Amino acid sequence: MTDASARIVAGIGFATAASADELIGLIERCLEEAGLAPEALAAIGTHARKRGWAVPIVVAGHFGVPLRLLDDAELAGESVAEAVAAAAGPLRLGKRKSRYATCALADCRPGFNVASFGQPPSPRAEMASSIVATSSAGP
Repeated sequence: MTDASARIVAGIGFATAASADELIGLIERCLEEAGLAPEALAAIGTHARKRGWAVPIVVAGHFGVPLRLLDDAELAGESVAEAVAAAAGPLRLGKRKSRYATCALADCRPGFNVASFGQPPSPRAEMASSIVATSSAGP
C-alpha cells in the first residue's frame, strides 16, 4: 500500500562513477521501502557542487520533478543525501546506499515551496542532459 497524499523530497549524493540508471533504481527502491509511489516526489535535491552535471538532471527528468541544488549554508549533517532531504522537512527514510550513490527521503514540511528550495541547475546542464538522454535513445 502506498501513501498517495505524501509530498517527498529525495536527497541524493553520488560519485562520478554513478549512472542515472543507478540513481533511478536507488530512488525507486527507497520509495518502495517507504511505501510511496513515485508520484509522491515533489523534487530531487543534491549538493550544489554537482551543478553542471547531467546525471542528476536526467534522474529528475525521469521522475518528472525539478532538480534543486543546495549549498553548504543550507545543509546540516554529514550525509549529503540526508542533509539535502532534511532541508525540506523531517526524514522519512534515512540514507540508503547503492554502489556509487546514496538517497534519503523527507516529508515536505507544511508550506514547503519547491521554488524557494535550493537553486535550479544551470540551463547549460539541462541542455547537456537532453543531449545525453536523446543520444542513448537509439535509432
